[in-house]
Amino acid sequence: MNEHGEFYIEYSHNVFFVKILGPWNFEAFEHYNNDFNKQLKVNKCPSYSVFAVLEGDSLMIPEVIEAFKTSTAQRIATGLNNIAFYLTKSVCPHAFKQQIRELYQGKNLNFKFFNDIESAKSWLKKYESTLKDELVNKLL
Repeated sequence: MNEHGEFYIEYSHNVFFVKILGPWNFEAFEHYNNDFNKQLKVNKCPSYSVFAVLEGDSLMIPEVIEAFKTSTAQRIATGLNNIAFYLTKSVCPHAFKQQIRELYQGKNLNFKFFNDIESAKSWLKKYESTLKDELVNKLL
């Protein structure tokens, strides 16, 4: 099967800047996960945050959910601390929030949902995340 969905990932200092254009199928998630893991390895990230922009249908299908659970556990174990989700361009923000809350429940991870970019940036900066405005703007 061909990939369905797109993504963009860039790392700077202690933040991954991620844009996800959905809907995704399992092949697109695997590609994203592999690229993310490569950047983790290359950049030697002992502690990091994610600034994620979701666009389109951002819900995960069941087969992606299982892979997402595994990759999330691995990322938390290797330094993931905070995730800011910017949802203004998501077509299903409420359902996405519910799905993520269920997946992250009981995990040692700070995450929050935003509809305004400045609030998302301020929240991540509280956790000593080094944001680059040009990378944030590239996601929008």
